[in-house]
Amino acid sequence: MVLDKINPLLKQLQFNRSEVEIYKLLLRKGEMTVKEIAEELQLSTRIVRERLKRLVKEGIVGRKLIERGWIGYVYYAENPNKVAQAIKRKLLEVAGRIDSFG
Repeated sequence: MVLDKINPLLKQLQFNRSEVEIYKLLLRKGEMTVKEIAEELQLSTRIVRERLKRLVKEGIVGRKLIERGWIGYVYYAENPNKVAQAIKRKLLEVAGRIDSFG
């Protein structure tokens, strides 16, 4: 059935509450580490890492390697216009997949 094939594609377009909160926090505060994000949002570092992995993959959040006495990553919110373009690309990709079901 076509609906069974479409549902997983549509789920790819959804962002959960913590992903949205992470993006909003980074927009507001700028560059932050996983630990800083976790403390601010009262989430575990494991959850924050999982969410950031997806957000980076989708082009919503960026990361860069830094050295502050230690080497690690800081994360930052991508420009909202860039995010809108990334979401639009994803929508077009999903629409193309749905067309192939027909």
